[in-house]
Amino acid sequence: MDINEKHLMDLAEQLGFGKTVSKSDNVSDLAEKYKGKSDQELIDEILKVKRTIKKDKAQFNKQMKAIKALRSMMTGEQKARLEKLIRILEAED
Repeated sequence: MDINEKHLMDLAEQLGFGKTVSKSDNVSDLAEKYKGKSDQELIDEILKVKRTIKKDKAQFNKQMKAIKALRSMMTGEQKARLEKLIRILEAED
C-alpha cells in the first residue's frame, strides 16, 4: 500500500500533530527536517517527544495504536525499524 500525503496528514492528526502541522507545513517538509539524520539522532528526538506524549496516558495509547497500524503498509525493513520505535516508546523510563 502506498502512503500518500493525505494519509500522512490524517496520521499526523491521529498522533496529535494536527495542531503543529498546518497546510503550509506539509509532511514532506517535516520529513526533510529529519532526512540525513543518524538513527541515534532520530532516537534522541523520539525520546524527547516520548516524555511529552506519555504525560497523557489515553492520548499516548491512541497514538501508539495509530503507529502500530502503519505495520501493514511497510516493507520488512521498515517494519523492523517500526518495531524498534515501538519498543522505545513503550519502555518505562
